[in-house]
Amino acid sequence: MTELNAPDVVKAVQAEIVKMGEGFEATKANYTELRKNLEDFKAELDKKEVVDPIAQDKLVKLTEDITTRQADIDTKFAASVEAEKAATARMDEIEVAMKRTFKNGMSQDDLAQEVKDATDFEINATVVKARSMGINPDLIDGNAEPDVDAYKAYKKAFPGFLRRAENLNVATNPDHEKALSAGIDPDGGYTVTPMMSNKIITRLFEGDPIRQLAASESITTGVLEWMVDWNQAGAGWEGETVAEDETDTPEWKKKRIPVHVMYAKPQASQTLLEDSGVNIESWLAKHVSNRFMRLEGASFVSGNGTGTPRGFLTYANGANYGQIEQVNMQAAAALTADGFIALKYSLVEDYLSRGTFVMNRTTVRDAMYLKDGEGRYIWKPGFQDDAQSSIVGLSVRMATTMPAVAAGALSVALADWMEAYMVVDRLGITIQRDPFTKKPMIEFYTRKRVGGDVVNYQAIKIGVIAV
Repeated sequence: MTELNAPDVVKAVQAEIVKMGEGFEATKANYTELRKNLEDFKAELDKKEVVDPIAQDKLVKLTEDITTRQADIDTKFAASVEAEKAATARMDEIEVAMKRTFKNGMSQDDLAQEVKDATDFEINATVVKARSMGINPDLIDGNAEPDVDAYKAYKKAFPGFLRRAENLNVATNPDHEKALSAGIDPDGGYTVTPMMSNKIITRLFEGDPIRQLAASESITTGVLEWMVDWNQAGAGWEGETVAEDETDTPEWKKKRIPVHVMYAKPQASQTLLEDSGVNIESWLAKHVSNRFMRLEGASFVSGNGTGTPRGFLTYANGANYGQIEQVNMQAAAALTADGFIALKYSLVEDYLSRGTFVMNRTTVRDAMYLKDGEGRYIWKPGFQDDAQSSIVGLSVRMATTMPAVAAGALSVALADWMEAYMVVDRLGITIQRDPFTKKPMIEFYTRKRVGGDVVNYQAIKIGVIAV
């Protein structure tokens, strides 16, 4: 308590109270003695019918004694009143100073503890100083008033001092090493709160780019249907005098793509949502959205069409409707430049100008190793910002779900993807927040309805690695 210099005020008030107590005790003793003398005198007078001169003399002396004692009592009382006033003034001073101290955020107990700590610090510092000088600590005056401000400054600076290894001189004086360690929780680490960044390092998952390449359609029902004109009309040359037979009439086919439901049900506790320094709901929504993207992308490549979109790798080999032609890549269990050329020119010319290779990242790596007969790489990297890398003149995209190079693997797909594949969306991602079913957990029921299928079997070819 800087304003009070607490020990001076407290000792002064205590001294005043002691003086007041001593005055009242003396007064009480005087009254007790006086009462006893009066009772004794009365008893003697009661025994005699006539008061003799001796008794009369005693009465005079007792009267004088009472007068003297009464004067002494009055003096003591007046002194006690003055002491009480002084004590009251002292207590008022303490009260004002204490209120001023409380405004600084310290309670009376904290104040007393700080004064005690400062006193102990002064005593310990005196003992250490005396021993360093070879003096007996008992010969040093230990009654000096503690400097509370100096102790506060020391307490504030000491932790920073300990954090500097050069101050501890640990290398040359191991005794200065401290037992408490921020790296060991029971030895003080619990008191060191680590800094928490608002950045979260998120694992990156590779996906498939089919949605980016393919056509897409949004619908308001559960199925998208349209007619397909696949066949051609029959025709021929007619002779001048010969009637020819009836020619074939083209037939319609119906293509149907239903949508399917993707779902997720992540949960989080209500307490975590309230207290976390990270927006948990946004974090979960982002994770689910990314997972949906990868899940649908994989289905566009290899989904079986039952409860999921159908992938282009699941169709039988052939050139008829409902089949996708598989082109031999020319070498067993390996990529070749000839294989890419064969696959490229298996595609109809009208689709070839918009053709894009899709393959696994490791397959792209193997393709970059390929050279022509003169030792030149067939991979042509783009050196301009808007230029795309290409193989045999066609751009390349990586899809993690495509099979790696192996004997019999369908490792490379080439298509005019806008013509070949259709993605159908019924609804985007919807989230239903359920705080009731599994209290105290909050469930986020997340759904997305999506479909996909090949719509033009002529606009896509699959490269198969030879066995």
